[in-house]
Amino acid sequence: MMLRAKQEIHWGRFMDHPDPLDIAKAQPETRDASAWRSRPTASASSPRAERLIHALRTPACCFGPDGEVGSINDAWLAYAGVSIESQGPLQWIELIHAEHRYDALSRLRAAGADSDHEVLECRLADHRGNGRWFRVDLHRAGEGWLCTCADIHELKSRERELKSRASMQADMLNVSLDCIKLIAPNGNLLHMNRAGCRALRVDENSEFGMPWLLLLPEDVRRDGSVALESARKGVFSRFSGHSVIPGHEPQYWDNMLTPILDAEGKATAILCVSREVTRERMALEALRLNEERLAIAARVGGLGVWDYDIVHDALQCDENWYRIMGRDPGEPIVSIEQYRPLIHPEDVDRATEVVKTVEELMSTGLDYGIEYRILRPDGEIRWIRSVAYLQHEDGAAKRAIGFVLDITDARRNEASLRDEKRLLEDERASFRRQSLEDALTGIPNRRYLNEELERICGGSGRGAMRVCIVLVDVDHFKLYNDMYGHHEGDRALRLVASALKNSCRRSDVVARYGGEEFMIIGRHITNPVPLLDSMASAVRRLKIPHNGSPAKQLSISCGCVVFDAEQSGLSVAALIEQSDGALYEAKSQGRNRYIIRKLGA
Repeated sequence: MMLRAKQEIHWGRFMDHPDPLDIAKAQPETRDASAWRSRPTASASSPRAERLIHALRTPACCFGPDGEVGSINDAWLAYAGVSIESQGPLQWIELIHAEHRYDALSRLRAAGADSDHEVLECRLADHRGNGRWFRVDLHRAGEGWLCTCADIHELKSRERELKSRASMQADMLNVSLDCIKLIAPNGNLLHMNRAGCRALRVDENSEFGMPWLLLLPEDVRRDGSVALESARKGVFSRFSGHSVIPGHEPQYWDNMLTPILDAEGKATAILCVSREVTRERMALEALRLNEERLAIAARVGGLGVWDYDIVHDALQCDENWYRIMGRDPGEPIVSIEQYRPLIHPEDVDRATEVVKTVEELMSTGLDYGIEYRILRPDGEIRWIRSVAYLQHEDGAAKRAIGFVLDITDARRNEASLRDEKRLLEDERASFRRQSLEDALTGIPNRRYLNEELERICGGSGRGAMRVCIVLVDVDHFKLYNDMYGHHEGDRALRLVASALKNSCRRSDVVARYGGEEFMIIGRHITNPVPLLDSMASAVRRLKIPHNGSPAKQLSISCGCVVFDAEQSGLSVAALIEQSDGALYEAKSQGRNRYIIRKLGA
């Protein structure tokens, strides 16, 4: 019976089990279905409720306050596939999958006397013990309950699949060294990868939802706000920013905001990818300083301005132009013919070829620029640069306006400038190598490895070839560090990296995957067994003692995946997952061994 004052439900034959957990573990009896399609009980529901459940094509039943089923429809009996003997009462809880009985009973016990409707999602029991997911609606029917069920199994399956995909996508984003953020149109942060959390000093386990702009330094929020507004309108935008982690040098970022649009072109979210450009900024800053120095030198030296009427062959020049030429402004040069004797004989023709130059500039749309030598009255040879802009009228060039700049000193310093540029390029190449090299072992790092895997999966240089990827783990390495210390641990990792590299071909990629794990990418390998044996033997030959290992020395376990590079459907995440799965299998079988998986034919 139901005691409304205490809000407590007693469940028939479960009276001896007050704990819902004990009830949930109880096993149903075998019964005859025909006897239970409509069995009158003291707590039976109204005839109207019984007619309703038998009219439904989805599972439905009526049960009393003691949990005894008074009527159940054919749809539920057909789903459950049970036979029910007539000598014992059927309890509603027996129709619920054992895994969910505790929650179902707890929900009903918590229902107040004034609660007319309860909803729960659970699986219903069937004869196979599996059970599909249903939405179960419980409606008050007199002193008992009317129970109707709607199948949501496919929805639940899809929900689990989406959660799995979301988890995989989050893992992939966390591999990236770029800061990746997903921003709502209102500016709140929806998600951010690990690199972004570190740069902005946000807890990785945060639920997010905070305003993105407030995470940025104050001096870049205005630019960020402008870029965000453009992205809201569906326009790609970008802005420069920086971040500071206490105790570290500032980092500079190129922030690119890409709107994610729906079918109507409205931004539903904004993807912000922030790429670190600290090294590039330093190099560009050095280059900018050089350009500023050159501009200052040009202003100090002065520019000579000239104006040439092409139609009438009339030349006009300012005083600074005459100074650069070493000429007296009181003896003006008013035409190209008068200017020719001032030019070095070897350069005179190309410097004064007006017709041909005009035709070339008209066809290309470029401005005029030329460097040549002049002869001063004292015999000194100077280098000048002349730049001009054509003025058009009715589709024809009528006039050219430009300036000359004495670049003699710059020409003399050209060799040193080339050396500076070469040095800058060498520094950039060095920065690039450092960003792709593991500091401890000197072999390629995870970033380099990811680029190689992306090239393989993206079709770059695929061809018809077999590729093998080997994920290597140093066995019991944490225990090794604990026993021998991190200094010896680092030394051991360097030795293992060298052994792996020496046992592979020069064309193979040997990289540090992270911690005590390495990864090898080998192209044109059909049978990886010789390579795997060679790597294992090379590590054994190191004879690095390890009393915490069954082998009494350092050993490795390998997970290998072999596949056709040209087969479709490949992704970096899938390859890593496969190789990691093979490695896990090797470790679960006792370590110091390898497992090979072949994908495709």
